[in-house]
This record gives sequence, structure tokens and C-alpha cells, in this order.
Amino acid sequence: MRKKSINARHAPQTGALQQGARRARGRGAEEVYEILKRGIIRLELAPGTVIDDVALCKRLGVSRQPIREALIRLSSEGLVEANRNRSTIVASFDIASIRDFLDGVLLMYRLTCRLAAENSRAHGSGHVISAYQAHAEAAKLGHIDGIVEQNRQFHLAIANLAGNAIYVNWVRNLLDHGERMMRLYLRQYDNRVTDNALDGHRRILEAIVAGNPDDAERAGALDAQIMAEGLSRFFLTGSSRSLSLAARAELPA
Repeated sequence: MRKKSINARHAPQTGALQQGARRARGRGAEEVYEILKRGIIRLELAPGTVIDDVALCKRLGVSRQPIREALIRLSSEGLVEANRNRSTIVASFDIASIRDFLDGVLLMYRLTCRLAAENSRAHGSGHVISAYQAHAEAAKLGHIDGIVEQNRQFHLAIANLAGNAIYVNWVRNLLDHGERMMRLYLRQYDNRVTDNALDGHRRILEAIVAGNPDDAERAGALDAQIMAEGLSRFFLTGSSRSLSLAARAELPA
């Protein structure tokens, strides 16, 4: 049975590749991968956008080989997918993948918050505190790039304190997928973070600093639940279909 997909397709490509072209020229698949990934997770390459590898070769000044290698890597991460006609498109937000993402976030937030609290007294929680403060400051400024990036750094700091490199990689992959969803979701709030999100992070931080694994796990689960409720209402009830992808965040110079 064919999966249902959120209809957010065919937005035109923006300056992500143009700004990256100067840095990519003469370099390899790693550089191309980073440019494409940034464009995808920032929604500058919208879900469903066809990736024209011939045009990319000309724009980035590279051969087709690094383009292919970058696309293979992005495909393994679920950020692009191949069509039956052998073209490659930016992965869509299908309902099954959203539910899988939310289940994964719930598990990893519970696990990493618990382990971080267990390790905080031995290893300190300074990085988590700094990441929380940076996220709160970005929320005050209301800049979407800062909000999303600092949310990412907060959860990565927790995963690092958890002390398992595999968990860090899993959380990083979840955040890559979640960033696209969060950027689209935040547009309905004019790119502002709700108080619930900040309160959730504060509860997690307090439990980790106190070295209380049970409270940290509960706080992580609640933070994931708050996000899941918002994203579920937005994506799974069709609210996102009327939202334009035209307004995009600017890339850093």
C-alpha cells in the first residue's frame, strides 16, 4: 500500500547551492554532501524537489562522481530517495516516517536524559547548561536558525554526557530529520519557540544537574511528548498543507 505524503513539494531551489559553490569548487563528495544536507534540513530544498545532478555539477564545479557519492550518503540517512524513473528527490514527510521519528525521539530522549543524569556528578553538566542558556537566548531573539541550532546543541550535549557514541550518532540523525519538521512547524508561530518547549528543557536541565535519573527520564519523555503532540496535530491532520514554503531562512555568509 502506498504511503500517504504531506503535500509540500516543488518549491524552487534557493541560494544554498550558489553560496556553497565557491567553497565546493575543486573539492570532493564531503563538501557536496554538507552543502546538500544543509539545503535539505533547512528546507531550502523542499520535500519532493528533484535533484538535478547535471545542473549540480555545473553549479558546484565538480564531476558527477562526488555528486553520486553525496547522494548515496544522503539516501542512507533517509534525506533523499530514488524515484522509479531513477531520478533523486528530497525525501517527503510521509505519515509513517513521522510516526517512526516521534517514537525514536521519545526513546532516545528518555535514554540519553537518564544516562546524562547518572553521569553528571562525575563528569559535570557545564556543556548542557551552556547549551540550555544559548537556546533560551536564541528564543528571546526569535531567529529561527539560532533556535533550531541551539535546540540541536542542547540535545547533543545531553547525548554526549550520556557517554555512548552510538547514542550520539542516533540522536544526531534524529535531529537531522526533526530539523526539517521543526522549521516547517515553527512557521505557524512566526518562528518563535513556545513556552512549553523552554519549560521542557528547563526540567531536563534541573534533573541532570541534580543527578536524578528518574526525574531526567520523565522530563525527557515529557519534552518528547510535547513536541510529538504539536507535530502530530500539524502534520497528521493536514494543517501543514496550507503552509507556504516560500519564506526561507537566510544562509549564513
